[in-house]
Amino acid sequence: MENQQGIRLHETNEGREVQQGIAGFEGFNALFFMGALTMSLLLFRKFAGEQNANMPLAVLIASIPLILVSLYVFGLKQGKPASYDIELGEWLIIKASGGSYFSPQQVEPLALDWIEDPKSKDSHPI
Repeated sequence: MENQQGIRLHETNEGREVQQGIAGFEGFNALFFMGALTMSLLLFRKFAGEQNANMPLAVLIASIPLILVSLYVFGLKQGKPASYDIELGEWLIIKASGGSYFSPQQVEPLALDWIEDPKSKDSHPI
């Protein structure tokens, strides 16, 4: 009796199922992270490369871009609808200016053939 075992190949789609990202930032948001990381490294190099550099201050200043981008992405972009950050900004600006978000100036009147204005309608005899 000969034991014949062949290699069984199974197709997997791991590459299609994995969300592309780096350090928790997914998709296009990873570019924001890489830009902030680059900015942080440049700031750290500038402040840490001086004579008698204050390292804690250099680290603090260099961490600002990473913190701001992380707050923006995780708070307003990732896991939210596509235009959530823009619409929230618009809403905050309108609220800060004292206007109504759905004021009559911004809402177009509803004009449908099957909807009649009860005021313009003649009273029907019964």
